[in-house]
Amino acid sequence: MDKIAIVVQRYGKEVNGGAELHARLLAERLKERYEVDVLTSCSLDYHKWDNHYPSGEEMIDGVRVLRFINENEDRKKARRLSRYLRGNLLYYNTKYKLSNIFTLSFRRFRYRKRKNHEQIFDLWIEKHGPVSKKMMSYIAQEKHKYKAFIFFSYLFYPTFFGLQEAAEKSVLIPTAHDEPLFYFSGFGRMFSLPRFIMYNTESEKILVESTYPVTRKIKSDIAGVGFDHPILDKKKEPPISSPYFVYIGRIDVNKGCKELIDYFSRMNKPRVKLVMIGKNHLKTTVKNDNIIFTGFIDEEEKQSYLQHCEALIIPSRYESLSMVTLEAMSFGKPVLANGHCEVLKSHIEQSEAGFVYYNEKNFIVQINKILSLSDHDKQGIAQNGRSYVERNFQWENIMRKFDAAIDYVNATE
Repeated sequence: MDKIAIVVQRYGKEVNGGAELHARLLAERLKERYEVDVLTSCSLDYHKWDNHYPSGEEMIDGVRVLRFINENEDRKKARRLSRYLRGNLLYYNTKYKLSNIFTLSFRRFRYRKRKNHEQIFDLWIEKHGPVSKKMMSYIAQEKHKYKAFIFFSYLFYPTFFGLQEAAEKSVLIPTAHDEPLFYFSGFGRMFSLPRFIMYNTESEKILVESTYPVTRKIKSDIAGVGFDHPILDKKKEPPISSPYFVYIGRIDVNKGCKELIDYFSRMNKPRVKLVMIGKNHLKTTVKNDNIIFTGFIDEEEKQSYLQHCEALIIPSRYESLSMVTLEAMSFGKPVLANGHCEVLKSHIEQSEAGFVYYNEKNFIVQINKILSLSDHDKQGIAQNGRSYVERNFQWENIMRKFDAAIDYVNATE
């Protein structure tokens, strides 16, 4: 078997994150065709980049995982450098008005582009983590043994510096979305490096190519992730007796969870619950009997909650694919998504299997609409969702695309 490597910032069954789950699912499929090594950090928590796992080699579901110690991450310095980069981006893209001429002039001066701007960016992404110079040395020394390197997520050290070591054999899966960090100019250098880019959605491809035009010259395709038709146990009792909506994923301000909780708390629906599944990173305590936090639960329990819910809610403005949206559709469940996210909006429009909201008033209207759906309406949405996933996200088609990408980068060394 030919040997390939998947490079990703975190990896493991306990890891809570969309890109990381995508990497694991892809590795477990590719192992049937290739000898797969995963190169990753020892971290479980992306907030701290802790060395939770021991460094070295382990096997996870037949995939060889090589873990490298996180060496020199400094989140305080990363935040300080990020403030400068964000300020430079924001204030030089803000237009002068009579009301802001003095404050904007001051802020433009404070966050002016310095001669060492590129070095500041490189230092930021290093301090942003997870840092592993040993991983970079491994890639440089061992790359001749691999047919291809698949790099996950544009935002982190392993991809940014790993691409510099193995650009000629690289497939980049950017997992890019419309967030401020994506527009930091230093990423322009990184997006010029890969031999092949595998996007998750058409929306992501448009975003990347419009922001970094150099990527238009790089061979690419759109794959996403595959879903098998779920086997539902119709005799299984719902996990809770009340009607409920479910959120699945990292419970974080950046995922729109605080806004979701605020909207739901102010809604006058005493019998309706919100179940939030995943690790809670919110700093505030939520005191509301109608909002249930399950913590990190196993796959069977998660599927039970999904099977019996009224709908899945995705409040994030920043998604490159949203695997849980597609999973809910494969279960025949409606999805209520934040319409400010182009990827989610596109899924809803193309599938006709859900609803979008833009503000609190709109959110409540859509919740009421979902609660009043007839059985006929629910069946129509379920069929639409399943058909959309079957048409666009089947492993057989996705594997063909990755085979072609791997052959391409190997042929163009």
